Amino acid sequence: MKKLLLVSLVSISSTALASGHSMPTAEAWSNISWDKTAKDMPKGDYARGEKLHSYGLCITCHGEQGIAPARNAPNLAGNTVDYTYKALLDYQSGLRNEGNGKSSVMHAATTPMSKQDMADLAVYYAAQKLPAPSGTYVPPANIKKLVTKGDVSRMITPCASCHGVHAEGRGITPALAGQVHSYFIRTMQAYKHNKRSNDINAGMAQFTHDLTDAEIQGLAEYYANLMPKHPAGKE
Repeated sequence: MKKLLLVSLVSISSTALASGHSMPTAEAWSNISWDKTAKDMPKGDYARGEKLHSYGLCITCHGEQGIAPARNAPNLAGNTVDYTYKALLDYQSGLRNEGNGKSSVMHAATTPMSKQDMADLAVYYAAQKLPAPSGTYVPPANIKKLVTKGDVSRMITPCASCHGVHAEGRGITPALAGQVHSYFIRTMQAYKHNKRSNDINAGMAQFTHDLTDAEIQGLAEYYANLMPKHPAGKE
């Protein structure tokens, strides 16, 4: 079965890259629809998730144990189960579509996945550990303020209020500690320019609207250099 999944992923992803895979139009989440989906999420299996990561295409872009080897893909290690599960569902349905080609590849990769597959991968990634950042980093005062206090004058909520004091993430709010610098910037720009809209209630679009490019760059550096709070272990 896993070999069949791998062949399917290779075939469908190659088609997406070569011809521009078309994306479906998906209905946006409501709090009610997500709550029901989360309640019905299958119990993930770590061992199956590990095999899916290793034998599927996941390892190619996201690296050993969910640590991305290049700047074009995000780290998946240490993220919350709910966030990863929802992200995979959003790619599969077409709700996440930044229009840059990367979403179509992920749509193609998730097309053959079952909800059980997604739950298995989510549990596996949540149990992985990101390495501690190297060197000494001191965040600028304005960036530290955005993280801890926000900016009332621009109605920007403190990042930590949703993502956690240690940027460990909560539920469908992703962990940010140790995230790939370039991926973080690309994601924030997508929210700012309304190219990504799969978050419930469009909160990120509101918070990023008035951020400057320099502030986004500063936040990317802050989180890339933040020590991840590692999960307790396998679920």
